[in-house]
Amino acid sequence: MKFLLLSDIHSSMDKLEKILTSANYDAVLIAGDLTQFRPKDARVVDEMLSEYTDLCFAVHGNCDHEIILGENYRVLRFIHGKSVEFEGYSIHGVGGSGITPFNTPSEYTEKEILEVMNSFTLGDFNILLSHCPPRGTLDRTFSGYHAGCEVIRKRMDSFNAILCGHIHESHGVINSTQLVVNPGPVMWGRYALIDFERRDVKLMKL
Repeated sequence: MKFLLLSDIHSSMDKLEKILTSANYDAVLIAGDLTQFRPKDARVVDEMLSEYTDLCFAVHGNCDHEIILGENYRVLRFIHGKSVEFEGYSIHGVGGSGITPFNTPSEYTEKEILEVMNSFTLGDFNILLSHCPPRGTLDRTFSGYHAGCEVIRKRMDSFNAILCGHIHESHGVINSTQLVVNPGPVMWGRYALIDFERRDVKLMKL
């Protein structure tokens, strides 16, 4: 099974549609920041996704308002604080980000993120779908600051794969004990295609 991993759409619907049209995939995952602070844009994303897939697991990002989590969608399924089983994989969701200097809508303390992760029910093959990366892994900003989450770093060993976003400039792949992927932002035309069975990841750009 090939997963299309998207992150940081930031309401760039033109780029999203081009990716959905051109890529070859079986299922879609979104690691947050679907919108650029406009909750109504989540429904636009959902409508667009519904033309290409029957189900999309997602978490919200720090630029998404929590109100979008409670809406009814055609294919979007937000899994913040949840564990879901899908095609033999256990997928666990952590939305939002740590505290930033920018006062964005969905920011959480390390304690709050820990509480979310403590609610997970782990399976045989565990995928963490998180907007925020682990501290020190694919999280370096242009200024050199590591803006990832310390709690996620400490819990990395619980997951076979960690799929994240948030830090646009740190897109990349680490394929070692854990597979860690930051596809880069959709708003820059970036995405990733992942085959977990083969541990094959392709970082793509329009």
